[in-house]
This record gives sequence, structure tokens and C-alpha cells, in this order.
Amino acid sequence: MHINFIFNAYVTLFIYLEKRMVMCIEESDIAVIGAGPAGLIAAREASLRGAEVSVFEEHNEIGLPCHCAGLISIKGLHDIGIPLHGAYVQNKIRGACFYSPSNLSFTIEGNDYVAYVVNRRALDCFLAEQALKSGSRIILNSRVQSVKRNGGWVLNINGRDNFKAKLLIDAEGALPRVLKATGLKILDKKDFLNGLQIDISGVKIDPERVEVHLGRGVAPGFFAWVIPLNDEEARVGLACKNSNLKNLLFSFIKKRFRYFERMSMHSFYSGFIITCGPIEKTYSDGLIVVGDAAGQVKPISGGGVVFGGICASIAGRVASEAIKRNRLEEKFLKTYENEWKAKFGKEFKIALLARNILNRLSDRDIDKIFSIVIKEKIHNEISAEGDVDFQGTSIWKIMGKGRFLRFLPTLLKATLVFS
Repeated sequence: MHINFIFNAYVTLFIYLEKRMVMCIEESDIAVIGAGPAGLIAAREASLRGAEVSVFEEHNEIGLPCHCAGLISIKGLHDIGIPLHGAYVQNKIRGACFYSPSNLSFTIEGNDYVAYVVNRRALDCFLAEQALKSGSRIILNSRVQSVKRNGGWVLNINGRDNFKAKLLIDAEGALPRVLKATGLKILDKKDFLNGLQIDISGVKIDPERVEVHLGRGVAPGFFAWVIPLNDEEARVGLACKNSNLKNLLFSFIKKRFRYFERMSMHSFYSGFIITCGPIEKTYSDGLIVVGDAAGQVKPISGGGVVFGGICASIAGRVASEAIKRNRLEEKFLKTYENEWKAKFGKEFKIALLARNILNRLSDRDIDKIFSIVIKEKIHNEISAEGDVDFQGTSIWKIMGKGRFLRFLPTLLKATLVFS
């Protein structure tokens, strides 16, 4: 009887403590969903300005799984507050070699280094360290399963409604689950490309130049890339729709390097590549959307760290101001979208037009364009004046120098035939 009494007492105490745990809802000014670059940068900027920020990451490690090629412009790194001397830097890039389907080629490069190859896992960990030092809290193994409005936001984390926040920053990535419940329109997965890459060693390559290979036989609808890690190692990948990526990738590697048997293959990376531009609206009452979830990715190259990071910096600043002023309504948060569109709106429009045309070009059309670029030495002007981040604007500026008519027949043909 005494034992039963003690057992019942423990059961009662356990139930009481469990109820207290369920009832004990933690709170924060801002909750960030996702600890990728955009989420961490938004958190860093908001907490630097005095906001109380909690970042929720569903995985148990920062930077994993990796979905990125890791090629980032030096200017872009500076713009998102990342020092250029960190341990995450693997290599320095001076330029890029472009190859047409029939192997015509030209090189674009500057007088100095223009980009760094980074270890994305190490870079994300550095950004997490920045966010922590600025005052943010990062909570791993915390899957935000749903959110609801109730005098702010109530977050269901790992199956329990156990967190409240005044403002929500959604940085979930390309496939945002939570964003669906907020009423904002999300990107259509059907518009995504599938990407696959692998690190290889035992090859001989130019350590200072990236390679871009075009052609429907190589990577239909996009391109293949070779990013040197040094003169004997490279990150090789490609992206496309509805194809056997592994077969395409191995075929490309065999064609490019020939001595396939002597190579060593290391880590595979896979993921979605976004080329369809931003979502229609990136804010709502008490809500801001950043990074891949917002479609803030370069339509031409599929790179999202720089554009997403700059937009996240704006988001963090606007979010902290919203907390200070208690202005959480969408009328005030529209400031965020106004700012990032003022910076990138024109670039997205031009780059989307360029991407749509590129998607419709045949291999023969691409060869013709390469012939014109090489004959007119247009690549030299791009080297001198181009911006590796503002790709669409750079193309438009060069095309506007009296050369647009040379490309017009090919571009019009592609538009008419494939519409």
C-alpha cells in the first residue's frame, strides 16, 4: 500500500510537471524559421539593433545538408557582412570560361579576383556565430510544424504549441511548409530545377577560372559547372528538369576530363535551383519572408546567398524597427519589400527575361550567339564593365551598345518557335 501511494504520487507529480511544461510557453520578439544564410543574417541584423530573436532549425547541425555550389562574389560577401579571410574560403576565382554546345569558348575575367569558393557548412557556422554574438538564440532539432495568429504568432514546435513571437521571419528555404498557412503565395515546385554536384580530385584544371558549359546534351534548360577548389580538385555539377541527373553528370565528367578512372569522387550534393524569380508578396501582418522562400535568387545562375542575404539584412533592420515602434501591421512591413525591390527589382525583371530566352534557345542558337560574342569581342567589355551579381543588368548594358540588333534574329526565332 505504501509502495502504491509513492507510485501514485510520482505519477501525479509527472502529470503536473508535464502540464506545466505544456503551459509554459516561451516568448520572443522575433522568431526566425530556418538557420540558413538568410535566416541567420536576418537574425543577426535584428538582434544587433536590440530585438530579442530566436532562430529555429529543424536539423541538428548548422550547414547540413548542403545544397550550394559555394561560389560567391567578393563584393557580395562584403555586402552581407562576411570577412574575406575566414577559414570557410577554399579558393579564389579570377574569371569564368564559357563553352557552347560545339565547344566555342570565351573567357570573362577581371584584373583581380572576383569571387571566392567557400565551404558552405563552415560559412553557415560562421554566420551562426555572428548571430549568437549579436544576441540571437539558435535552437536546433526544432521543427516548426505550423503557426497560427493569436495576438502575435504561436509556433507549434515538434508537435507542441510552445512558443510565441510578435513577428515571424520565414527563411525555410525553397520548400516552405509553414508559409503555406500564412496566406502568402509560395513558389511552385514545378518551376524548380534539380541540381546535382560532386567534389572530385585527381584532375588538372585552371585553379582561378570557373567553367560554364551550355547545351541541351549537357544540361537541358540550364548549364553544367566546374568550380576549382585548387589545381587538382573541383566541384562539378549541373542542373536541369526531368532528366536523369546522375547519368548526365557522369557523362559530362567523362567528356570533360576523359581520364575518368583516375579520379577520386567524394561528396555528392543535391538540391533545388530556383530560376523563376520572387514570390508576389514578401510580407503580411507580422510576417516577413526572406531568401529562397521568397524566391530572392538570381534567375540566370541560380545563386541565392548574396541577393537573399542582402534582402535578409533589410528584413532584420525593418523587423527590429517594427518591434521598437510596435508597428507589426503589413502597412509598415511593406517597407521591407519596397527597399529590396528598389535595389533588385529591375535586375530581377531583366534577368527573368534573359532566363526565359535562354530556356528557349536551341544549341544552334547558342553557337550563333557565341560566334557573335567572340567576333565582336563583347566578352572583353563584359570583363571590364560587368557585375557578377547583377548579371541581367550587365547583359542589358552591353547589349544596349548598338549590338542588340546582331542578336535579335536569333532571340526572336527562339521566342517564336518555343512559345
